[in-house]
Amino acid sequence: MSQEDADQSMQTCGTCMKNQKMEDTTGFVCKNVQVTFSLEYQGISLIAKKKKETQFARVLQLIFHSGEKGISREHLEKVLFGERTLDDANHAIHSLIYNIRKKLEQTGLPKGKYIISRRGRFYWNKEIPFEEDAQVFEEYCSRARRAGDWEEQLELCWKAVLLYKGAFLKGSAQEGWVKAERERYQTMFRELVKYMAELLRTKKAYIQLEKLGRHVSKAAPYEGGELLVLEALTGMGRTEQVEILYGETMEKYRQVYMEEELVKLKDFRRKIQEQLDHPYDILDNIQENMTERLEKVQEPYQCNWMVFREIYHMVARMIERSGQQVQLMLCTLTDMEKHPIRSDECAEVLSRYIWESICRSIRAGDVVTRYGKGQYLVLLINTKPEDCQEIQKRIDAQFRKKDTVYEIRYNVKSVRSLNNAKDDQNLS
Repeated sequence: MSQEDADQSMQTCGTCMKNQKMEDTTGFVCKNVQVTFSLEYQGISLIAKKKKETQFARVLQLIFHSGEKGISREHLEKVLFGERTLDDANHAIHSLIYNIRKKLEQTGLPKGKYIISRRGRFYWNKEIPFEEDAQVFEEYCSRARRAGDWEEQLELCWKAVLLYKGAFLKGSAQEGWVKAERERYQTMFRELVKYMAELLRTKKAYIQLEKLGRHVSKAAPYEGGELLVLEALTGMGRTEQVEILYGETMEKYRQVYMEEELVKLKDFRRKIQEQLDHPYDILDNIQENMTERLEKVQEPYQCNWMVFREIYHMVARMIERSGQQVQLMLCTLTDMEKHPIRSDECAEVLSRYIWESICRSIRAGDVVTRYGKGQYLVLLINTKPEDCQEIQKRIDAQFRKKDTVYEIRYNVKSVRSLNNAKDDQNLS
């Protein structure tokens, strides 16, 4: 089953999932595995988007999700009122249910007893058809494991994975039952993706593997979707895209301190490098393929953070014997009071100005990277500490051409040789 086929057969909304089966139903569609809870009847939304979740929505979430088991009055009371003590909680619950029934009728729905009570429990009337996306998702996951052949397994996997557009009732209050179900569905989605990826690997279906990874990246950020995309791109031989995405992903993970994911990413990179097998060639051709274009040589070497760090390590090894002096310079965007600019908007607007100012002020043999919002690192090769002030003046002169009130703060340290770094560690 292709991604396009899957997209046509399935759509997802709110708390519950909407697929072809749901579109055919004449009843209600409840959506829970998206950003916000939603309830539809024959394609018409019954829940207005509000900043604060209403009791009307919270009760319907519980009743729809409880299915045939129903929800006890005690549980409903705990969810709605928490630790508050009511003089007549039983009356309050029944009044609420009555008002919900009336509200449903006021939306233009046919008259009917949508919510029924029996022996201290509340149920959705089974004579009125409804479907919840979370339950459909769970059903597809179960059926995929039991399917007989690869095509059927993959088709059911696609149906399930595309239903999942976000954490269960993500926009809902952090109630105990919501949190528990959210974690359960997250685990289920994680296992589904793992199972599906293995299915695709067996057939080397890299196009679908890439689409799976990109969906995971959107639906469940930081759950390894980028690794699947990298794996797929590598399998298709799209090495240039691999390098770009690898750098972007490293930066993304580093900014949110995802150390475990960073380790996985580095391991992936190492395995890929080990697998690269170039065809037999002569040295002249190899060198020609590695040679940079002349126009690029006129500029400093621009790279992502991970490449920059590797270059730093290499330079630290080289200066042990060469005796070269290399400086590491940090450029930080500040306001007029010398405070770092942490605003996303300001930093992004001025980032291009700083980048251009730095690149026009340093040499082709120097190395520059963006470290974070409003911060840039520069490796100044064969440069003495006293020469850095002149470089800073050149950067400032370029930056002032942009007619901005912001400034750049500089911090400079000499790159230490490996032996000096070791001595420093021993002293600390």
